[in-house]
Amino acid sequence: MKICVFGASSRTIDEVYIKAIEDMGEYLAKHGHNLVFGSGITGSMGAAARGFKRGGGKTHGVVPEFFKEDLSDYVDFNCDEMTFTKSMRERKAVMEDVAGSFIITPGGIGTFEEFFEVLTLKQLGRHRKPIAIYNINGYYDDMINSLNHSIEEGFIAQRCTELFKVFNSLDGMLDYLEHDNMNNLSIKDFK
Repeated sequence: MKICVFGASSRTIDEVYIKAIEDMGEYLAKHGHNLVFGSGITGSMGAAARGFKRGGGKTHGVVPEFFKEDLSDYVDFNCDEMTFTKSMRERKAVMEDVAGSFIITPGGIGTFEEFFEVLTLKQLGRHRKPIAIYNINGYYDDMINSLNHSIEEGFIAQRCTELFKVFNSLDGMLDYLEHDNMNNLSIKDFK
């Protein structure tokens, strides 16, 4: 299965995150999976790609055309497969379509936006693919607390928490990605 990994491209990420994400990629590749990602060579994205390669997996980079000119030093052009898109919006759509599951690794604004988009699409019944949050070093604790606050205030349905799963380590993540099945839920469950 192609696993879409969302994460940061920042060059200033602490090594604790880089190592954990590289190890994750290697582990998933050794279990027969491949990577689809935003084709970043730095940060979390670069770490995921290096890990998948180290584990024998293939990488599919998806990047907007304008990165070739303005941001080429952030792009891994050595992916096994490359897809160039016209926009960031199209980039996400391609990754969402070809992925069999999603992992959200620590990241910034773009990563938050990617997570909330795939979560919203799942809530709306547009896909039923597993969404795993890899909460390295408690990175996403505050976001999870904010989601729980929104549930308590009635802005988000309680069942929304069934649409993703949070992992603090690799334990259980592979099983979830390979076997989670949300086909028994409908959009009405989230109203």
